[in-house]
Amino acid sequence: MNKQIYLAAAGAFVIALALSVIIFGTEKEPEDVRAAYLPGGEFTLSHGDQSFDMRSLRGQPYVLYFGFTHCPDVCPLGLATIRDALNQYEELSQARALFVTVDPARDTPQHIEEYASFFHPNILGRSGTLAETQALAKAYGTYFMAAEKDAEGHYNVDHTAYYYLINAEGKLSRVLDHNVTSLTIADELRKLL
Repeated sequence: MNKQIYLAAAGAFVIALALSVIIFGTEKEPEDVRAAYLPGGEFTLSHGDQSFDMRSLRGQPYVLYFGFTHCPDVCPLGLATIRDALNQYEELSQARALFVTVDPARDTPQHIEEYASFFHPNILGRSGTLAETQALAKAYGTYFMAAEKDAEGHYNVDHTAYYYLINAEGKLSRVLDHNVTSLTIADELRKLL
């Protein structure tokens, strides 16, 4: 009789466990709504005789970030945050970030590459034509517009600021707000490894 009670109790436990998995499922990472609705996709940037194809970064996740080298505050902060994220874990020592200028008129390929690598050697700075940059920005849901020039010809570029996490297959995986910490970026990148 004790054996039958034990078997019945064990059977009830197994059934309850199976039902809880069916009803509640396994804990799953929530899908990033912004990333799900943005087309993202492959792109090529060309500036003069230099070109860059994003497929060259396939095989490892990376951070995509838009900005410009004359930015007084937002872009340097964003690049410093990316730098700190890339330095957060040993597993990210080979991870990359791509800094795409929204000011191709001033940011030559050499200038943006030097500027980006100042923050971290794994941050690549890239420039394209204005048309390529506009198409890329649209695909990733970012906005930019050059402000009016002042009397000396100086101008600012207004733009949105997000961290776009691209997975190893080149697909947009996450869109993170600019106010996230470097630890958040690093943790999200690690999940994509």
